[in-house]
Amino acid sequence: MPKKRTNGLPPYVYAGRSAYDLHIYNGKGHPRKVIRLCSLNSPMSEIWHAYEQYNKHEILNLDWLLRKYMKSEQFNKNTTETIKSQTQMINRINNYPRGQDKILGTAELKIITSGVLRRYSDSRAKTSPVSANREISLISVAWNWALERDLIIFINPCTNVKRNKESARTRYVTEQEYQSAYLLAEKYPYLQPAMELAYLCRMRRCEILGATRKQILSDGFDTLRAKGSRDTITLWSPRLRKAVKANHTVAGIYIIQDEKGQRITESAFKSAWTRLKKLMVTNGIEPFNFHDLKAAGVSDTDGNKQDASGHRDAKMVAIYDRKKKQVEPTR
Repeated sequence: MPKKRTNGLPPYVYAGRSAYDLHIYNGKGHPRKVIRLCSLNSPMSEIWHAYEQYNKHEILNLDWLLRKYMKSEQFNKNTTETIKSQTQMINRINNYPRGQDKILGTAELKIITSGVLRRYSDSRAKTSPVSANREISLISVAWNWALERDLIIFINPCTNVKRNKESARTRYVTEQEYQSAYLLAEKYPYLQPAMELAYLCRMRRCEILGATRKQILSDGFDTLRAKGSRDTITLWSPRLRKAVKANHTVAGIYIIQDEKGQRITESAFKSAWTRLKKLMVTNGIEPFNFHDLKAAGVSDTDGNKQDASGHRDAKMVAIYDRKKKQVEPTR
């Protein structure tokens, strides 16, 4: 006997002893056969996906839309870090509760209104207002992608959903704080050169971890940027030359690498930085994020900050320029 049916499941799908099963009935009230769809620990979105795959037809719900978008060239041309981040967002969106025993991913596109997404954003904003904005934006991008390809005909409901207010980060890392943290990072061989690249070249973490020795040019470091920013060549300085050579104790193609010459993973780098932040606290340093080093580099740059940072938008430069301006008194 199947367990009691759970609301939100596809038609004729029940939680069995070890899996979610689809019951095919013979018209006399008894199942003719039982089809195993997926394990009991599967999220609701995966159950619906397995159900749709078996029935060979697609239900135009939010889960369908986001899965379609994930297979697109537009989605997969993003950086590895962005793909990973957006995949996590999609899973969070699809499995977010809506009503009793239902999830957002099973909501058909024709019933998703601006009000539905407003309520979702308000609910998420209680704990993660910035994440809520990113998730609504991701739904909007996927929706427009499908509209442009005539996969759907429903008007994008995200258009009228106002984003939650965000406060720009203002943490500025002083030279003294930087040098103190740099000394503490000696325990982790690849953190010191990574810190230098972030500060001297105004680079993001993903750009640093993907940097290879091919970027070492005669006149400077070929600073390849992600997220649509402009690539630049950062001219050599003694500090920069030292940074690009610091982590080359073994053969390997990457500027920042492990003891086997392999690329440092995002998770390994984040874990090392988390440990370093704990050391900062222990040593009386106000902890800062790794990305704050790019902002420090932009803030401390003399001359054209937009060219130095690679940002195409002057508004983004203003966000990264965090050093307080010195002004003369009135008299």
